[in-house]
Amino acid sequence: MTNSNTETQEIKQLINDLSKQLDKRFDNIDENIQKVQERQARIEGKLEAWEPSIHKITDLAERVGELKNWRQIALIAFAGILGWFLRGRQF
Repeated sequence: MTNSNTETQEIKQLINDLSKQLDKRFDNIDENIQKVQERQARIEGKLEAWEPSIHKITDLAERVGELKNWRQIALIAFAGILGWFLRGRQF
């Protein structure tokens, strides 16, 4: 009986020790999850702050493309007018 009680006590102690270790690990995991969630919240906040600027990039790219087209059109028109004047003038 004494042997059986001792073994039972050891098993109970082992189970308690393992339970404590698991609790510590779960607490550690919970802390890490909390830290990750805080970092994610900060990143999301920054992205929300940058969102209007990000949306403006496509508008700016489109405007630059339009300006480039207008510059080309103006350059072609200027070259055409210049050529017309030069052809009409006699040297």
